[in-house]
Amino acid sequence: MNAAERIYTASTREGETAARMAEILARRIEDDIASLRPPPGDALGSLRDLAKRYSVGRAVIREAIGLLERRGLGSLRPGPSGGFIVKMPQVDAIGEELADHFRAVGITLSQLLDAREAVDLMIVRLAAQARPGSMALGRLELATDADDIHGHLALRSELARLTREPAVMPFVKCLNALTMDFAAGNPEASDYPASVQLATAELRRALAQGDGDGAAATFGRLHGDLFRLLRQPDNVAEPHVEETARTSDERTLAALVARRLASDIMQNGRAGQRLGSEWDLCERFSVSRLTLRQAIRLLQDSGLVECRRGRGNGLVVRNSRMTGTIRLLLAYLIGQQMDVRSAGTILFQLNCFMPALAVSRADAEQRAKLEELLLRVEQGDVLERFDLLNFVHFVSRVADNPVIDLFSRCLAAYEARFHPFLAERLPVTLQASYFRLMRQLLDQAGSGTGMDLARMKEEAARVMLEMSRSRPI
Repeated sequence: MNAAERIYTASTREGETAARMAEILARRIEDDIASLRPPPGDALGSLRDLAKRYSVGRAVIREAIGLLERRGLGSLRPGPSGGFIVKMPQVDAIGEELADHFRAVGITLSQLLDAREAVDLMIVRLAAQARPGSMALGRLELATDADDIHGHLALRSELARLTREPAVMPFVKCLNALTMDFAAGNPEASDYPASVQLATAELRRALAQGDGDGAAATFGRLHGDLFRLLRQPDNVAEPHVEETARTSDERTLAALVARRLASDIMQNGRAGQRLGSEWDLCERFSVSRLTLRQAIRLLQDSGLVECRRGRGNGLVVRNSRMTGTIRLLLAYLIGQQMDVRSAGTILFQLNCFMPALAVSRADAEQRAKLEELLLRVEQGDVLERFDLLNFVHFVSRVADNPVIDLFSRCLAAYEARFHPFLAERLPVTLQASYFRLMRQLLDQAGSGTGMDLARMKEEAARVMLEMSRSRPI
């Protein structure tokens, strides 16, 4: 397995369980869509054509097509002129699916605010870099017409559109949905200070001049206004779970069963836990075996469960809970034909605060582990790219932000999967500024007289933004 494949597998966590044949085939079809770039509405071929092209049986090709349909990359059209028709995944649906994932894992207000700050500053800098025209900038002021929190969120959606980067919009849609969860029930959430309109006018001028630093400084002031409108509810935001009910659409019923099971797994499940046989689950949800099997396929796609054959087995909780969500986001980027070179640039900016958050939140054991891993990657003249990824993943884990972690894993996986010249080894000098940053933060934290978190974040952002411009990897 080469470095790109190892990075992809580690980022998506696909290596934790063996991939079934349908998933492997779905990935091959995604690769062909990425390379051939068929426009939406084009047919890739009938089931018979696809089975012959990929040398698989009709049952496997049907299951693989089902995976791609549920990810929004296409649909199966019956008839003599039908086949698998390529589609563009819908960003609103992707954003809501992402939000549901984070609701299920129990995201906190602190984690949301950290992610919101990083993503918002990233999009305003990318928007300035895109140098939008006057007509596009005019829509910014229209977006802030709403006199409540919706104006804040509409402004961020419009900025995401100005970036012209496909990866950005689902991130913003997801965070907007989660933001509304924490605004619900807050009587102050209807407040919308006049300073927002004033800041928007300043922001428009900075964007017109391509002044990313000025735009970021202006937008930073808006964070305080938004954050004051949010509060931690009595219970952490939970997934929206609807009761199952008989419906004329079996697929809708299957989705409701899947969401109910997913909620139970996320809140109470543990890896290896047996959820029951098909008969047990049919009885529990009062559904047919056909409907249950459709629900189980949805859960398999999400990476939550696997089916084990044999007595005493059945539906079992998987170790990985984010694989399916990453696959969904990857399918969106493939459908959008995202420029693979942008993935690394966005990745650096997305992680601009992670080194500071990791060092400030690390306990003694985690700080010792960071020191050990840092020493390992600093040694020598050449650095294994996979070793660097392991270090970055550990930094992300200690920083305790599942949102940035998942977004980052998706971008790293996309780059590893589609970058044609991904080097397996890198000169250590290319990462020197990142390593110096981590060493400086760790030394200051260990001395007991280190800088406060705001200054740590400022220093981390300076280094990471500079690296995003020079793209050392």
